[in-house]
Formats: sequence, C-alpha cells, structure tokens
Amino acid sequence: MTTSSATPSTNTDHTATKVTDMDIDSLAHCTNYLNLQDITNLSISCKYLNRVAYSDSVWLRLFRERWSHLEPYIISQSTGLREVYLARYRDLQQYKFVDPLFRCVYMGAKTSNLLFSKNSIFSTQGPLIRILSIDGYLERTAPIVSLNGHSARITSMRLFPLKETWLFRNETHINENVLVTSSCDHSIRLWWKGRCQRAFRGHNGPVTVLSDKLLGDENGKVFASGGEDSTVRLWSLSSSGKRGQKSLKATLYGHEKPIALMSVTGHSASLIVSMSTDSKVRVWDASISSSDRNSSCVGTTSVPGVPVGIKCHDSLIYIAAGSTIEAVDLRTMTTAFRTSTNQGKLYSFGLMPSKFLACTGGLDRLFILYISVIIIFRRLYNSFTP
Repeated sequence: MTTSSATPSTNTDHTATKVTDMDIDSLAHCTNYLNLQDITNLSISCKYLNRVAYSDSVWLRLFRERWSHLEPYIISQSTGLREVYLARYRDLQQYKFVDPLFRCVYMGAKTSNLLFSKNSIFSTQGPLIRILSIDGYLERTAPIVSLNGHSARITSMRLFPLKETWLFRNETHINENVLVTSSCDHSIRLWWKGRCQRAFRGHNGPVTVLSDKLLGDENGKVFASGGEDSTVRLWSLSSSGKRGQKSLKATLYGHEKPIALMSVTGHSASLIVSMSTDSKVRVWDASISSSDRNSSCVGTTSVPGVPVGIKCHDSLIYIAAGSTIEAVDLRTMTTAFRTSTNQGKLYSFGLMPSKFLACTGGLDRLFILYISVIIIFRRLYNSFTP
C-alpha cells in the first residue's frame, strides 16, 4: 500500500506586481484618502514613496481641502505645491490669526477714508459713501451700497454707538453703530439704516476732522468737529430736535489756522486735543461751561513740522509731525520724549500704545516699525504706572 503525503508548494509567483512597479501618478491618486500626517509618514518610508508624497497632485488636493476658497500661488518654477502649502500653513501658525481671505475689489475710482466695522468696509469717493459688505461680496449678492447726501468731498468718517443717540429705542440695537461724516460742504451728517438721519450745520467753512471718540459721561455724550474756520465745535447726539443747529452745544475758539487733527484723551472723558495746520496743539475741557469762549482751553503746546497724526493714550498725546514722533504729558504739557524716524517726511501715522507699537508711512515704504520707539513707550508707560 502506497501512501502519499501532501507537501506545501514552494513555488513562488515571480509575476506579482509590487508597489514600486506602479508609476508615481497612479500612486498619488491612491493617496486621496490620506491626511497630512499620513502623507508625512509615507514620505519617510522609502525613497520611491517619498517622491509620491512630494508630488504636486498630492499637495494640490491638500491645499484645496484646507483652503477651498483659494488657488495656490506659485512664486517661481522651482517652487512646488508642497512648499506653497507649507509656507502658508507656517505663516498661519506663527502669526496666530484666523485664516485670512484674500480678494481684490475694484471700486472704480480713487478711494479714501477707509473704516472697518465687523463685516463691513466703509470708504468715500468724493461726496459719496461706499459700504462694502464682506458677506455680500462672498455670496455675490449686491456687495456694495452707496450713500449720497453730501454735495462736496467727505473729509472724515467715524462710527459711534447707537445707544448714545436719540435714535436708540430698544435693546435689540444695543450693539449697533451710527456713521458720522464731515464734508467740505460745511456740514456733518449722521447715517443709520442706509439713510441720513440728521445734518449738523454751524461751521463757516469746510469741516475737516471729527473726534475719534465721544466725550462726556452718562448724562450726555457729545462729539467734536474741527473746520477750516479754525473752530472746534461740540455736538450733542441725544438732542431730538429736527434741526442740526439745535445740537450745537459749544464753539471753542483759540486756533488761528484750520483744524487738522483731533483725539480724545484717555485719562479724562471730557478732554479733547486738537491740532491745527500750523502745528499748534490745544487741549479743551468740554465740561467747562462759561460765557468766555476761550476758557475751555486748559493747555497749549506746539511741535515742529507738518501735522501727520495724533493719538491719545492715558495721560499722553503722541504726535507725528514732519519726520518726528513726540509724546507730550497732558498733565504738565511738557515733552516726555521726541524721536526722529530718520526716513524723511512722514505721510501717515498709527499707534497702538497698549501694545507699544508705532507705525509710520513714507514715500519709500508703506509702514515702518521702530523698535526704539516701542522700547521708549514701554519704559515711559511703566514709569507713569502707579
């Protein structure tokens, strides 16, 4: 009797397809279900799969998944989509801001007086107000609204809380703002719900600037305006009279040239600083009521150079003029410090005192950050803090 024993086959199929036999494009297509971490792991497994993980098709898919509203921008032919993805991802992580949305909007004419509020961007074109709704722009539904009421160029725009005006009726509107504009047509207009609610009249020439904040306490708030008639005027927002003239609470005299700049002080809600085109600075107390039209002025100083910008913070007023930035202590009206930008004539000025940041704009570049100024701001602020 013969027996047969089954032995396992030792034959090897040498025709089987290996992963490395597939071309890179085919393998890249197979990565559609892999996330960024999976792709990273794939890239360190072997040289061939590293080429797959670095292919443009893989990173184009990852880019579109993370930023669906954007198309990758390749700077040069030597830059791959992986570098573009990682550069954008790195920038977002380093600066710790919400992923920005980049869009170009054609406004059709020269635009000035930019103002940002929540999901809206306010700008002016001559006497016209343009309001761009960011949500409307993204949804492609009438993104730009135009407001027409002034008859000459708009010089300044400000947003003030609706609750401080006579228009406030109930709590549903407590977080809304009204838009206030000044113009060369000698008027100031208050806008809400897409139309002009009131025109303030009283200046004897173009109105050049508005205060950056409201003055006063809970008993009533006012805003200030300056004009080419060299006056500072205070206007009530709570007056319910139908004529803007009834809202005029005071006219402050003392400047000899047109008013160029204004800023409400940080340490007192009743003080406002004005600066005229001759670089003379005056501090006014809006709470002083007197028949003497000059008695409201509680401090004066002057700086060299053409006025560029001013900003109050606590008891200091920071003034950019000519090619210098100067800080003045409003309690003594003496110069706390002065620093030169060494960049020639200044054209714009911005300040974030709480962050110890100062930015200036000149002809050679858009913004310049001066670390020396920041250090001085920090030391100065600490020395005045009790």
